Amino acid sequence: MPRRRILYIAALVLTAILSSVLLSKNIDFMVYWFGVRYFLDHVQPLYGPEGGALYPQEFRYPPVTVLFFALLTDIPFRLAGVVWNLLTWAICTWATMLAIRKWKPVFTPAGILMAAILAAPYAYLAVKFGNVQAILTALVLLALVWCEDHADWAGIALALAICFKVWPLFFALWFLIPSRRKALYWTAAVSAALWIVPVAFFGFAQYRALLRDFLASALSAVSHPEELWYSSQSLRGVLLRFLTHSVALPADYPDLSFAGLPVNLVVGVWVVLSVAATGFALRGFWRSPGQSRFLWDALAFVLCAALQPYTFNNTLILLGPAILVGAHVYSAGWSRASQRAYLGAAVLSGLGMLMFTSRLVHVNLMWGIHLWIALALGWTLVSAAGESVKKNVR
Repeated sequence: MPRRRILYIAALVLTAILSSVLLSKNIDFMVYWFGVRYFLDHVQPLYGPEGGALYPQEFRYPPVTVLFFALLTDIPFRLAGVVWNLLTWAICTWATMLAIRKWKPVFTPAGILMAAILAAPYAYLAVKFGNVQAILTALVLLALVWCEDHADWAGIALALAICFKVWPLFFALWFLIPSRRKALYWTAAVSAALWIVPVAFFGFAQYRALLRDFLASALSAVSHPEELWYSSQSLRGVLLRFLTHSVALPADYPDLSFAGLPVNLVVGVWVVLSVAATGFALRGFWRSPGQSRFLWDALAFVLCAALQPYTFNNTLILLGPAILVGAHVYSAGWSRASQRAYLGAAVLSGLGMLMFTSRLVHVNLMWGIHLWIALALGWTLVSAAGESVKKNVR
């Protein structure tokens, strides 16, 4: 093995260990660990204000996920948090390496620097909070990498992601083309198995009760969404903050609304824009040549982050694959428009980091800095895909 590669691996391992031990606060992992541990010990219910780490840090995942988190609750919380973060590092690194091997991107020093500027805040928040989002992003990336050559493994990866959260189901749209359809069938079969297995663990009656409590908890969370997601970085969140007075903000968050439009009208606009953007991306994906399909795969992560109803900044590691592919697009010089968009995204990220420790961080969240970064990344990928089509026509 080349000496340089050994040094890279050593640096990565050291970073993973130090960040897991010293940096992580396990704010979100605490909800998983205590929520499942206390439920299994019959100390508190799994769902509701008395579950998880108590309101608003409730356990909000389907009952099947208890089987996964339970494996970590037999060891002390602090050690379990380190193991959890090291596992996250391992899965994310593995998925990234497989994607690089599959897509064969090229990187210049400038491209690597901008990718680091873009990825650093999201990697920092992922490690600090210990949220499951990084693992789910890696699983979806693995599914996209494997879907045409290893349909069974792709289906398992996507099904595992879907059993934790709803948003990975969005990527099923990218599996509808004939060459990927077999992976979609595997996803459906594995998902069905995953949702049936808990019957053997809980028993039918308790599992049915848990499913009922889970649905009630999920409906409760979305009944007054702006109370929890007032700083959402999705298109919906930003539109509501700018165009309505419906978002109740804490005292130390600035009110940037400049219109008082009806909430239903603004939400309707968000739905129309989301459907149109997704339709445009799917049309481009279906018509794209095979060698540029990964650009549309990366764009799917941007769309998922920007268009879902609620997006916290500590879950935006979801943009990781788009940042990776964007660095390749910038380095390879696909088009001036794509390079300028990627540079713009990096500049916004850099400004956000400079303001992170000041009171301006709340201003950044209110005007949706991460949405604008996502949109710049999206333009990077769309411009590159358009240029690919032109070259293919020539």
